[in-house]
Amino acid sequence: MEIKILNGSTSIGGNFIRIEDGDRIIIFDQGIRFDLMKKYYSGFIIPRGVKELRDIGAIPKPEWYEGANSIYISHMHLDHLGALSNIPHELKVKLPSMAVYEDMEEKWGASSTWLSLIPRKYYVELEELQPFQTDENRVMAIPVSHSAYPAYAFIYFGKDETVLYTGDFRIESFLNENVFRKLNQGDDLLTFLEENKDVKIDTSIIEGTNIGSDRIPITPSEATKIIEKLARQRKQLLATLHSLDVEYAYMLVSMAEKMKMQVAIASVPLTKLLEKIPNLPSKPQAIIEYVDYLTPFPRTSIENVKEKTLILVSYREIIDLIKDLNLAGSLSKDCLAIISEPEPQIEEGSEYEVIANWFSMLGIESYRIRVSGHYYQYQLKTILEKVKPRKSIKIAHTEKPKLFLKTLKKLDTTSAVSIS
Repeated sequence: MEIKILNGSTSIGGNFIRIEDGDRIIIFDQGIRFDLMKKYYSGFIIPRGVKELRDIGAIPKPEWYEGANSIYISHMHLDHLGALSNIPHELKVKLPSMAVYEDMEEKWGASSTWLSLIPRKYYVELEELQPFQTDENRVMAIPVSHSAYPAYAFIYFGKDETVLYTGDFRIESFLNENVFRKLNQGDDLLTFLEENKDVKIDTSIIEGTNIGSDRIPITPSEATKIIEKLARQRKQLLATLHSLDVEYAYMLVSMAEKMKMQVAIASVPLTKLLEKIPNLPSKPQAIIEYVDYLTPFPRTSIENVKEKTLILVSYREIIDLIKDLNLAGSLSKDCLAIISEPEPQIEEGSEYEVIANWFSMLGIESYRIRVSGHYYQYQLKTILEKVKPRKSIKIAHTEKPKLFLKTLKKLDTTSAVSIS
């Protein structure tokens, strides 16, 4: 077996892992490198097409796909999903969710930006991943907690060794175990490995997004307590979130139910997100000025948004929303805004200073919070003690590969394992 990390070993995003095992070739992720996108493009300078993105190295080279049986996408952030239009020939792409992809594809197809380059070509066959099932390529998808839903790690049961590709993941979820299990049809990766000790990992390909990060490592449980403390006794809440972040959305709706607040949605993607969550703690209302399609949720107008309401909104619509709430007389004097930082941030293009200036003008108290969808450096030893790679560890999705290597070599659990 030969494992080739053709992209992502020195960057956060753009992962492209090619595994060659006899006559079988599989690919894990084929993401966009946003670090290179930022070097060559801005709001006024946009890519002319797929070829140009290939030329600058932002998306994979055509020859990397040669001979592949299937591509497995761990989750649908664009630094992992990539541009499906870049796939140069007939190939099967296995996605976490067809329903989520089709919603996103519709949005991309109508975009006037480079996002219109994302959707597939006619010859690309799509298939939805089924968790905990070993497929025709001997690959099993295992759910993980991340800031996108669904998200998977992959175990490849090769001819001579077993390989784990973690994808992006964290070891603590916003969901309790029962809710996570129901939403993902089973346990998370680390619980699965603990309960299935017959599954022995030889090589682990592990992400290292937060290795060397100087951000305070806020976990989902800590963030929940902070937000509940800030929101307690407030008459109106605004919260932004990414349209794939099911876990955070579920936590916010649960918090609103606990505080006896109505939930309203001011975004089409967020409405579609909540529609996919079974057994929501409470039934939200869709604000008709922002949700212009037939949704199963009850509808309301912006004039009818009252106090004791949590309003969920996208990053791009938050400014229009607060202006409209103000004009309609629906903006509470006791309004609190919680702005969560999305991952990857460039997908949303959030202008935090501009947003903060509008909040100040309208007298809205606001806070920014970032809960990473990735594990923190201090948790790495715990992960390796549960994964127990027997042969080697390979690193990906990190901007600090040298520090990552040094960190791994310091851990007693890796003393007999090769690291690269």
